Amino acid sequence: MSESVIMQNVRVGAGAQVHRAIIDKNMVIPPGATIGINKEEDLARGFTVTDSGLTVAPKNFKFED
Repeated sequence: MSESVIMQNVRVGAGAQVHRAIIDKNMVIPPGATIGINKEEDLARGFTVTDSGLTVAPKNFKFED
């Protein structure tokens, strides 16, 4: 994780990468997942990506299995 803000009750799986992101409460990031690395992938998940490249993941977001 680099240049990121991680809120309460967030679990980050082994090997997950988070870069320039704000991760809101109650999120489980699965092992090997990425946030803030691939803009198109983040947008497809419904995350907000600012003009400056900051990714915002909403509270209670659940990754698809």
